[in-house]
Amino acid sequence: MGLRIKVEASMRRMLDIADSLERVPQFFGRLGSWLIIPLITIVMFDVLTRKLGGGAIQQWIQTTSLYHILSPTKLQEMEWHLHGALFMLAIGFSYTMNAHVRVDVLREKVSDRRQAWIELFGLLVFLIPYLLVIGYLCLDFIGRAYSSNEASTAMTGLSHRWIIKSFLLACLILVLFAGIATLLRQLVYLFGPEHLRGDVKMNMLTSAVAEHLPHLDDEDVYGPGHTTEDDLAHSDVQAGGDTHPEIKY
Repeated sequence: MGLRIKVEASMRRMLDIADSLERVPQFFGRLGSWLIIPLITIVMFDVLTRKLGGGAIQQWIQTTSLYHILSPTKLQEMEWHLHGALFMLAIGFSYTMNAHVRVDVLREKVSDRRQAWIELFGLLVFLIPYLLVIGYLCLDFIGRAYSSNEASTAMTGLSHRWIIKSFLLACLILVLFAGIATLLRQLVYLFGPEHLRGDVKMNMLTSAVAEHLPHLDDEDVYGPGHTTEDDLAHSDVQAGGDTHPEIKY
C-alpha cells in the first residue's frame, strides 16, 4: 500500500514537472509571436518604398543618412532574421500544442496506447538525442560567430550575426523542454496508475475519440444559442417534418 502511494506521488510529481517545463516554451512562443508585427511592418515598408512612385522614395532614402539604417539590404536581411527568430521561438510551443506538421499515416490507425509507445520511442531515440548533439555543435557555431564579430557578406548588410545564430540554441533548448515534458507524460500514461490517465494531457495523440481527450460542445465552439444542422434535422424529425422536402412548383 505504501509503495502504491509513493508511485502515485512520483507520477503526480512528474506531471507537475511536465507542466512547469511546458510553461517555458509556451511563454517564449507567445512572446516570439509578437515579432510578426515588426516583420509585417518591415516587409510593407520595403515593398512600398521600392514600388511607389517608381522607386522614388527609395531613391530619396539613398541620398540621406537614413540609408545606413533603411537600405534595401538591411531591410531584407532583417526580414529573414525576424522570420527565423519567430519560427525558432515558436517551434517548441507548437510541439506542446501538437500544432506542428505530422505525417500520421500509420500511427493514427493504432490504439492510443500504441501511439504513446511510438511517441515515447521517437522522443528517446530521435528527438532528444538529436537536440543534444546539435545543441553541442551550436556552441562552437555561435562562439566562432561572436569571437569573429561575424557580419553580413553584403557591404550594407547587418552586423552582429551571432545574435540570430544564438536563436538556434534557444530553439533547441525550448524544444528540449517540450520534449522532456511530453516524455514525462508518456511515462505516466504508460506506466502510471490507471486513475491518473485522466490527468495526463495527451495532446500528442491523434485519436479524436480518446476518452482522456477533452471534447468540445457546439456551444464551446460557436457560442451559446448556436443551432447546428444536426439540431435542425432532429427538430424536424420530432415535429414530424421531412428533412428532405420535395421542391414544389
